[in-house]
Formats: sequence, structure tokens, C-alpha cells
Amino acid sequence: MGLKPRELWSRFEWQRGNCFKCDGTDLPVAEIGEIQSADYVFRLLACHQCVFRLEQLHWAMRERAVRRQNELSAPPEQEPAVRHRIPGALLSVRQIRALGQQPDQRAAAS
Repeated sequence: MGLKPRELWSRFEWQRGNCFKCDGTDLPVAEIGEIQSADYVFRLLACHQCVFRLEQLHWAMRERAVRRQNELSAPPEQEPAVRHRIPGALLSVRQIRALGQQPDQRAAAS
């Protein structure tokens, strides 16, 4: 999962500047991206610590997306069977809920 800090930092060109994320000034920073507006391109510069935190965030979000995708593609879980009041009757939770929504036929017969 991700890179060790020194390995990550070696992938960037560093210069002195201001970090967009932590607002640190006169720090070693690297360009990590840009934001473009109508007529201007704003370079995003981040310090060592923020580059590492952003890398960790990237991996955490990636793992969540993979986990979510796996959950969506997994077959639905079987509902547990629950014993009902009637001896020997084994009904699912869905069946028990359906029974609760139907009018009691014994009351209607009287």
C-alpha cells in the first residue's frame, strides 16, 4: 500500500515555496497538480508532509472504492431463518414480516 516517504519524495522535483494544503511558507515543495480557471492556471505545490498525507489519502480512497465495488458485485446474503411461534415452522425474516402485515384471518372468521 503506497510508498515509503523517501521513496515517494524522490519522485518529485523540490523547490522552495508555499504549500497550498497546510499554508506553510518557504518550505521545500513539489508541484503535484494544477487548477485551471478561465484565464489562469494555478500550480498546486505541497510540502513533504502534505505530499505524504495526500498519497495516504489516495490509497485509502482507492481501497474503499475497491471494497465498495466488491460489496456491490457480491451475491446477496441469505436472510437467516427464524423459528416462528408455530412448533416446527421455520420461516424467513421476510416471511415473518409479511405475516405481520396481513390481517389476522382468525379475527376475520369470528
